[in-house]
Amino acid sequence: MISEVVKRLFDYMEAGLPQDQAPLRTLNAVGSYPLAYRTFGGQAQGNGDLDDAVMETAFGSHYLLTMLCSGAVIRRILYREPQSYHSLYCDGMTFRFLDRHGLAEHGVWDRIDHAALDENITMNNVDHRIYYSAAKPFALLKEAGIAGEKGLPVLFVDADLILKKRHDAILRHPETIRAAYGHLEAIGTSCYPDFTGLHFPEGYRLPPYRTDLPAVNTCLMYFRDLELMAEWSLFFKDLFLDNRVDGEPDAVTISRQLLGIDQRTFPMIADHHGYWKDGQVEAFLDLIWDPPYFRHSRTGETGEWHYYTLEYHPEHADWLQDITHTWINKRNIERDLMYRNYQGCMMLEIILELEPGMEPYLVSFDSLKPYFDLRKQYGTIENMLLSGAVRDRLDKEC
Repeated sequence: MISEVVKRLFDYMEAGLPQDQAPLRTLNAVGSYPLAYRTFGGQAQGNGDLDDAVMETAFGSHYLLTMLCSGAVIRRILYREPQSYHSLYCDGMTFRFLDRHGLAEHGVWDRIDHAALDENITMNNVDHRIYYSAAKPFALLKEAGIAGEKGLPVLFVDADLILKKRHDAILRHPETIRAAYGHLEAIGTSCYPDFTGLHFPEGYRLPPYRTDLPAVNTCLMYFRDLELMAEWSLFFKDLFLDNRVDGEPDAVTISRQLLGIDQRTFPMIADHHGYWKDGQVEAFLDLIWDPPYFRHSRTGETGEWHYYTLEYHPEHADWLQDITHTWINKRNIERDLMYRNYQGCMMLEIILELEPGMEPYLVSFDSLKPYFDLRKQYGTIENMLLSGAVRDRLDKEC
């Protein structure tokens, strides 16, 4: 039996579908070593692998559920036309981990590619302590070639992001722009210092690009211009490779290096071609993340951005609910067990409603057992809420 809160979310998604739905290619990209480093230090086994227990710890229940929920929604609701295609780019260890649990064959992706990352990323040429998103440029470069042959645009979606509306229901000019990014980031903060002050690979010479442009969040990237996508990917791939910072970097150094390259380079490339200021690129969200607030980029007014809430919030229709980026609530998730249960149970229910054949494979994950136990004990999320076993909307400051 489907819970009312999930049914309302599905109705909201269905109601937002455009009448004319153009196909496209969607993709996620994730590497196991970066996940492991972020979780507990990433100690590899003697053969260079990460064992199953280590991988399960690295992915965690919340990240795994978000990635699967995101793919299920993309394939079964938002982009279900036969010509659309959803891919996962991962490394060999991630592939083997998913395959051992049956998800390589019975998961939410039309295709899993681990060659693109295995052939290009090693422990020696990428500093995984810093460049968590090293998978992104190699995935986009491989996808540019495939999508070009198919004649379809590309939508890159972070594995911890869930869409509730199609790109062509959110963007203002999806059929004429060259590309779109998540939203603007305020520069001049601790995360975005002067670009030329970043650490670059030895002997690297920065091309003659403007370095004073805003940063953009790359959690969601849409490309009609695949040459632009490939050129951007090559630019920050070159900055990621063989770029090792001496010593043990602290959190500020990691943020500056990672975000400084990943989120500063797209505007540079777009500006180099004259696209940045003439309406050929746009944002999914008209906001600037200016910690600890969000500001509307056109009005300057402080905006409420509750897109860390998974469900559609009927009492607050003006909240920007078309995107759920669970990065926003990682700390809240860690310290609030009841809310973690709520969101985890919702994502699990969404997956099982859209992809019911996955249940025998999902039960093999130890990290998902608490959510299956709650479902078995209480049935619906509404019953869980009434019993106090889970907690609904986490409307806290980001």
